[in-house]
Amino acid sequence: MRRVGQNKISLFNIMLTLFAFSAIVILYVNNIITVNSLLAENNNIMNEINSQSTLNNSLQTEIEKLTNYENIKKLLDGKIDLKPSALKPKTIIVKEPYIMK
Repeated sequence: MRRVGQNKISLFNIMLTLFAFSAIVILYVNNIITVNSLLAENNNIMNEINSQSTLNNSLQTEIEKLTNYENIKKLLDGKIDLKPSALKPKTIIVKEPYIMK
């Protein structure tokens, strides 16, 4: 009959378990480091996007301000001394044979 008693744990099984556990811990720590670096990079990119968006909004506001008719009229009257024409513009009609292709 076999004696029911303590099963001996081999050194190989202990080393294999220790190696597997250490590999899991190393992969877990590597994953944490990678995620933290990706979060930092993501945060930097989001800050850059926000600053570019702010700059874009300010430039859009400046474009709207500069394309306002009243501002253009002041510029034309003051600096360039250009006045609107009092005459009605003439319409020029060019017939098909005279258009170069």
